[in-house]
Amino acid sequence: MVKFYRNASMVILLALLASGCLAPLSNSFTAMSLGTGKIEFDGGMVALVGQEDSVVLPAFAITLGVSSDFDLGLQLESSSLGVFGKYSFINSKERGFSLAGVLGAGAVASGSYAYAGPVLSYKSKAVEPYFVGRFNYVHYGESESCLDMEPGTYTYLQFTLGSVFWLTPSIGLNVEGSAFAGNLGLQDFEDFGAASFIVLGGVKVRF
Repeated sequence: MVKFYRNASMVILLALLASGCLAPLSNSFTAMSLGTGKIEFDGGMVALVGQEDSVVLPAFAITLGVSSDFDLGLQLESSSLGVFGKYSFINSKERGFSLAGVLGAGAVASGSYAYAGPVLSYKSKAVEPYFVGRFNYVHYGESESCLDMEPGTYTYLQFTLGSVFWLTPSIGLNVEGSAFAGNLGLQDFEDFGAASFIVLGGVKVRF
């Protein structure tokens, strides 16, 4: 019975990912800011692989360094589109520890989302590991696109651990994994944290 509920939760989550009913799943933020006038492009694939089902979705973001400590970006993933801002409270310009806060908002297939949380990272010569803790708020309206989602407002947590491997000062490969805690108002399967782990692989290019 436990296996049945876990597999059913996985199927529902896979369908939600494909229909764009969640806040963006990618978290390829490092705490270090880009710097005034600099641009970063992120492109990757988000994957959830289960024992019986899997889904792979594209994820894109473009970020502009507005000031020495503040970045503003656009995020596109499945059927969600939104903006985010990141402010670096501790900003190691070249190497070392950085701490930032990120805030994002946008639209999903049947409503809207917002998220906020801290970002921590450490930059060495060619490796930049990072951690993102995110509180997500999603509001759904009446729609057939989100399957078993009941209209309303739901919240959940997302924890991401990843790293950028810099091939050059402006080109890097990005890998991250995310785990979740909370519920999405599913009619029969309230807890989706035990069945959900997201992996992202992508590339970063800075101009």
